[in-house]
Amino acid sequence: MLAKVKVQERTLRLESDGGRERTVTFPAAIVQTLGFADVIVVRLEPDPYLVQDRNVFGVTVTPSEVWRVDPSLRGCVCVALAVEGGRLIASLEDGRQVALDPLSGRLF
Repeated sequence: MLAKVKVQERTLRLESDGGRERTVTFPAAIVQTLGFADVIVVRLEPDPYLVQDRNVFGVTVTPSEVWRVDPSLRGCVCVALAVEGGRLIASLEDGRQVALDPLSGRLF
């Protein structure tokens, strides 16, 4: 389980038990984070040149793993994230809400 999460504009710093730190830098600014047992979900600020859509990522405790939200959401921009019943709920720019698996970013 993660002890500390720090956000510095585009960089997410995860400090785990034992003092180890994992740093992940994204192409756009981080505007929201949500923590689950084994993953930190990150919503990025949409950017017309860098991250136009699918702006939700997950950073797992495993050092090499970062997922991006389901490819079927191509063309969709997430404007808010919430947790309901262990599921990740993404509110999209077009008014829809979709449930995502927080461990993989895939649609339920």
